Amino acid sequence: MIYYELWIMLWKWKKEFSVKEFISTFQTPSPNKILFDMAKKGFLNKSGRGVYRVISPDQLFENRINISRAYGLAGRTGLKHSFTGPDAVFLWTKGGYQVGRFFGFYPIYLKILKYDLKKWKESLKSKNMKFYVRGEPLKETYIGAFYILIPEEGFKAERAGDFSVDSLKETVKFCKDNIYQYEPALEMLNEMYDLKMEARYREA
Repeated sequence: MIYYELWIMLWKWKKEFSVKEFISTFQTPSPNKILFDMAKKGFLNKSGRGVYRVISPDQLFENRINISRAYGLAGRTGLKHSFTGPDAVFLWTKGGYQVGRFFGFYPIYLKILKYDLKKWKESLKSKNMKFYVRGEPLKETYIGAFYILIPEEGFKAERAGDFSVDSLKETVKFCKDNIYQYEPALEMLNEMYDLKMEARYREA
């Protein structure tokens, strides 16, 4: 059973429930892991010790809208940046490849200049956009769309459509370095940009 289908069942069943109630109602070999994963993906909120609250359809819809807003927001800051990692793959494949994210839990990976970090924080806070700075202590549980800011001394970026992203070469390397998740993306990039790579790839 996929999480979306289970979320629908939970919403019709109880808006808030305990782990004990869940286990007694739904027969599954790994109930705690399922609840943990659903909370991570934004279908549930942990409202107390061993108690979960089901995210409403309106909130899920709002999270989905916020993803589109978040991609456009970076370009409107006027600050140098580059969508990187999973987002470089997503943008170079024109939205064709996505893995490990859902609209209820949607980190967006963004390289920024170190000396611009304060400006980014101020800008994102003013727009009520959540963010986490890589390397800093994690202070909250994130749901929906949020930035993972990756401060660097310097970097190069290219354009993929309307977005500033890591180069295609760097994106291909990222896929090869994470071959088990991104081999299908390599095949898509190979075909889309005539990269003349082999049909199968080995881990870099």
